Amino acid sequence: MNGDDAMTTIPEDARTTTPDRGGSTPGPRPAGARLSRHCAALPPSVIAEALRGAARDRAISLAAGSPAATALPVDEVRSLIDRVLTRPGALQYTDTGGLPALREWFAADVSRRTGRAVHPRRIVVTHGSQQGLDLVCRALLDPGDTVLVDRPSYSGALQLLTLHQARVRDVPIASDPELTALDRALARESSVRPVRMVYVVPSYANPTGDSLSAGQRAGLARLAERYDCVVVEDDPYRQLGFRTSSADAVTDRGSDRGSERVITLGSLSKVLSPAVRIGYLVAPEPLRTPLSRLKEAADLGNSALTQQLAHALLTTPGLLDHQVARLRGLYRERRDTLVAALREHLGDEIAFAVPDGGFFVWARLTRGLDTTELLPTALGEGVAFVPGAAFYAREPERATLRLSYATADPGELAEGCARLARAVRTAGAKRAAAPSGGA
Repeated sequence: MNGDDAMTTIPEDARTTTPDRGGSTPGPRPAGARLSRHCAALPPSVIAEALRGAARDRAISLAAGSPAATALPVDEVRSLIDRVLTRPGALQYTDTGGLPALREWFAADVSRRTGRAVHPRRIVVTHGSQQGLDLVCRALLDPGDTVLVDRPSYSGALQLLTLHQARVRDVPIASDPELTALDRALARESSVRPVRMVYVVPSYANPTGDSLSAGQRAGLARLAERYDCVVVEDDPYRQLGFRTSSADAVTDRGSDRGSERVITLGSLSKVLSPAVRIGYLVAPEPLRTPLSRLKEAADLGNSALTQQLAHALLTTPGLLDHQVARLRGLYRERRDTLVAALREHLGDEIAFAVPDGGFFVWARLTRGLDTTELLPTALGEGVAFVPGAAFYAREPERATLRLSYATADPGELAEGCARLARAVRTAGAKRAAAPSGGA
């Protein structure tokens, strides 16, 4: 569920207190409710805090990574739900690995895109791609195992890797055309202990909007083979390109061995609805059975009802193509509005690349303001964003921030940028007026 920004937080004092449901001051926890070390070690979600701040202050949210409300296929769902309810088993348990017809659809779609035959037995239907990543971590990682991620990287993956007690190292991947830094990091880390996994968001990434080239994708598969590790490609934004269709998957078409080292995660959250909670993973043959067993142990399988609904939406002639085309047009317009407003209101005070798809603009404040410290001032002005520090495994670049154009409408995007500019100038003036250190 890359980009699914609804993440819970662990209170800072969670090992000694329990939060009250009404939001009051935490009180003593019942006896025996001591949290495990790995649960207590989970850091608070900066994204969740930004979203709560936006809701509390009724701010314009440039933080949320949720689809636009107007983009959700409400009429289509309404027209299909009664038909779905009459299908056999719609309100029953279903196959742990997923509804067979839905697995067949995903397998055919992946086969068509990659040029490599994928059998439906290799598909595991998950509760969004976030659960897919969790299952992969459960299957492959022991505490202390090394995982390499892009710098910066999806914060939900960083949080999950922390939960699994991985040793996470970030290295430039999308910004490095030849993958030189990744190759060096793999060599350096592997000399100490094997690297188990490389995690990437290959298309219109959260948070940067970057995409990997075809050469980078093939190079990733070759590096995985050379260093005996697995590449996990988390690809929820694949269909949301504004200029072209998505690039090939990471799987190296020229190497059967390469395909066995790539695990693909997909999701319907961005193109249909996050509420349906349907994602999938494509398991290499050796991992198919272990991942299916882990899925069974986790939740006994996804809802048959939502899987039937997803299958009906995907197989209604023309529906998906129309939906994707509508989303591309909608998000392209909103991106253009945000970019124009940033240039108008912040000018040379902000630097960013214009993304070719997805939900996000990744930006840097050129005067070096710490965006974590800026956020309360921005909320006071009535606008929310996500500080860039949330997307780094270590040594964050603190002047960075993620701005979403997916959720707010064009008028809100323009006004949100005006408010952000006021916050930046207020914070800059306070910093300039503060007494400097020294003798």
